[in-house]
This record gives sequence, structure tokens and C-alpha cells, in this order.
Amino acid sequence: MANPAQDIGRRMMSQALVALAICAVIVYFIYSGNVELDDPISLKIALTQGAPAKPGDAIPLTVDITFANNTEEGIALTSPSQCDVFNWFLTGTDREFVQSKEEPVDCPKQTVTTWLDSKHAMKESFTIALDPNRAHPGNYLFFVRYWGHENIENLKIE
Repeated sequence: MANPAQDIGRRMMSQALVALAICAVIVYFIYSGNVELDDPISLKIALTQGAPAKPGDAIPLTVDITFANNTEEGIALTSPSQCDVFNWFLTGTDREFVQSKEEPVDCPKQTVTTWLDSKHAMKESFTIALDPNRAHPGNYLFFVRYWGHENIENLKIE
């Protein structure tokens, strides 16, 4: 006949191992990106590189932005000027500066505001020209600021 204390100890040990395994699986899926936790505001970037018209021309890069409000309330988005709504810069993987958005000289310094309803997203697409004298084939980090929110995306120039 088994000792009741040993039996309880074995059951507790088994339950602890099962709980630990469940926690490990949850952490694995969150860490690997298979589970997306809802951020209140999410900024997602998709980059598509085009081919230059001819060798030595600027490298066209399309930046598709999805900006989502996952909260229960709408939010007001404000920027100091229209030119500050979307900003970007490119660095090497070592975070050494390569290129950034050129500031227009005639940008009016007038605050702009928009509204994003709850549980809605807005999408916008920008085409930028990368200088072939600065951006060579290789891996880069593409930094984006959109309506005051920032994100970084890996970029491979071919």
C-alpha cells in the first residue's frame, strides 16, 4: 500500500511540471511572434524595393503603413506640421546613419490633426528614393515615425 504523503507529493510534482510546460509553450509562442498581443496603438510597416530605371538612378522604395487603434476609444492624432506626419531615416545594421527624409523648404508650420476611431486602422503608402551612392546592396534598418509613433523594420537592398 502506497504512502499517502508520497502519493500527494508525486501528484503535486506532476502538476507543477505540467504548469511549467504550459508556461514554457506560452512564452515560446509570444517570443517567436506566433501570438500577437494587442498593442493599444500599432504601427506596421511593409517595405517593397523597386528596381532603378537605369543603373545609377535612385532606388525606389515603397513604404506601406498600417496604423491601428486597438483601444475602445477614438484618438486624436496631432503633428506640428504636415511635413512631420511621416518621417524616416535609414541606418546600417551597426546603426550608422545612411540617409533620411529631406526636409522641404516650403512646409507650412501649421499644426495638423486627425481622428482615428476605436478598433479602426488607416493605411497609407509612400514612395521614397534611396540614393544609390549611400545605400548599397546589403542589410539596413529603416526607422519610421508616423503621427508621433515609431517603428523599425529590417530592409535588404539588392
